[in-house]
Amino acid sequence: MSTETVEQASPQADAPPRAASESTVASRVALLLPFARDDAGRYALAALLSTLGTLCQLGPFYVIYLAISALLDGSAGGDYLFGLAWAALALVAGQYVLMGLAMLISHRAAFGTLYRLRLRIGERLGRVPLGKVVSKRSGEIQRTLSDDVERLELFLAHAIPDVVAAVVVVVASTIWMLVVDWRMALAAVAGLVVAFALMNHGMRASQGKMGGYMAAMGRMNGSIVEMVRGLPIVRMFNRTDATFAETQDAIHGAAKYQADWGKAFLPLYTAFFTLTSATAITIVPVGLLLWANDAIGATELLFFFVIGLGYGGSVVKLQDFAAQLTVLSYGAQLINELKDAGELPEADHDAELRDASVEFRDVAFGYDGADRDALTGVTFHAAPRTITALVGPSGAGKSTVARLICRFFDAREGAVLVGGTDVKEIPFSQLMRHVSFVFQETFLFDDTVEANLRLARPDATDAELEAACRAARAHEFVTALPDGYRSRIGQHGSRLSGGELQRLAIARTLLKGTEIVVLDEATAFVDPENEVALQAAIDTLVTDRTVVIIAHRLSTIAGADQILVVDDGRITERGRHEDLISADGLYADMWRAFQSTERIALGEAVHKAGPTSAMEPT
Repeated sequence: MSTETVEQASPQADAPPRAASESTVASRVALLLPFARDDAGRYALAALLSTLGTLCQLGPFYVIYLAISALLDGSAGGDYLFGLAWAALALVAGQYVLMGLAMLISHRAAFGTLYRLRLRIGERLGRVPLGKVVSKRSGEIQRTLSDDVERLELFLAHAIPDVVAAVVVVVASTIWMLVVDWRMALAAVAGLVVAFALMNHGMRASQGKMGGYMAAMGRMNGSIVEMVRGLPIVRMFNRTDATFAETQDAIHGAAKYQADWGKAFLPLYTAFFTLTSATAITIVPVGLLLWANDAIGATELLFFFVIGLGYGGSVVKLQDFAAQLTVLSYGAQLINELKDAGELPEADHDAELRDASVEFRDVAFGYDGADRDALTGVTFHAAPRTITALVGPSGAGKSTVARLICRFFDAREGAVLVGGTDVKEIPFSQLMRHVSFVFQETFLFDDTVEANLRLARPDATDAELEAACRAARAHEFVTALPDGYRSRIGQHGSRLSGGELQRLAIARTLLKGTEIVVLDEATAFVDPENEVALQAAIDTLVTDRTVVIIAHRLSTIAGADQILVVDDGRITERGRHEDLISADGLYADMWRAFQSTERIALGEAVHKAGPTSAMEPT
């Protein structure tokens, strides 16, 4: 991805969604429930089993209550108590069986949901404008596809059975206590009311911090991913401290944000847990006071000591779930942004393309969030089987022109035509059958050479693979690999040099066999040893094809049919090399600067080689 694309697409990279931090518990649940729609039946069954399991969980407490009552009034016999013991054992066994089945069903449903969700997001990413993706750092995309999707498992697999169980326990226990003695029930609930009031105040005060927290985590994740990817380069130039400064700053920033947030929230959170975990503070004194005044029997008092003292545990579970909802719903919103990102409109049938021409008609385009347009009033025509070169300063808009041809984005104004037809009227699959793009930075998967080549044509024969590699000057180094075409090339092609990767990319393009090739000049950062072979491969690639090439080394495009000078998003000069030199404009200045640089490099080489190899530069 070019620098200009990233720079102009980045303004929204750190903008967090607002809704998740400003919503209520009900709205957060509503945001998460659609993810369970496909497996609603299984989730409902899990909830039912969890409810039955929870009732079984309360059963032993009722058995204890009956046993205490019988012992206190003298009616307890051995058979009766043994019967109660067996009933309690059966209820405990039923609880574990029912809750186990609920968890099994909810987990199977959740994993199926996550599987389909990841596939759906992956398919959508292949159809949305690339600007929707490149505007986010790789760490943010990775976090959304991995961490945020995985967090949904907490809601789908655990929340449904766990929360249902907690709700049933709280509701059933409250009703039960009210039936036994409403005064003691109010004493049990009183501390929880105060606890929830404190927690609600704390959560409202901290809601606005969630967006900042997620932004800090996204920045940290993105920085770490980039640091790991660039580790070999960093070590080679011994720039560890300087290069890792941004990553360290991101980590420290995320840690400080969490620490400050925790400190601000700690007093209220501590008070909440104290009150919910210590219902004895209200139950014991009120119960003893009533018992001392003969207002409550010993059996009822013991009942509240058994049931009421553990009452707050289920309430804490509900509060934990409510606290998790903010993070879960925030992740769900990010997932929805990718899953529901607007697709480029696509024609539903193949278009008729009259030839292999490329044309821009008064095209204007701007990246989301950028303060200026990337292109303004761009017009040119690349005739079939001609070479059109794009030159100009960095960030001038050259890569944007190239990407509009491949319809990575849609022009805001004007039209981009391939074969005389607007690319908006050409199905993307058909467009890709006629246009190939060779990036300056080649991406290959951690797979075999032949698997990477067959991305262009899955049905290609071994002979066709070899022919493409021979034409791209890649066959020799491929056959030198341990397993030849079946050798794995490592992550991002780490086992091959830059020049070898580019030649494989060209072989892949040759195998695809399109009439139009958009080429982000591959020789820009290749060592001299590989450059000769790579240039020969490029010469083969451009033969008898319509080529639009982004040129960094002007010597490689001096023979182009037309050269377009792009500056500040406009075409300021156009013509053949000789005409532009004669015009003495920006291109002539760039040519003189290029020649000067080449002479300096040649002079240094001659100086190092010594007088025996001296030669006159041409």
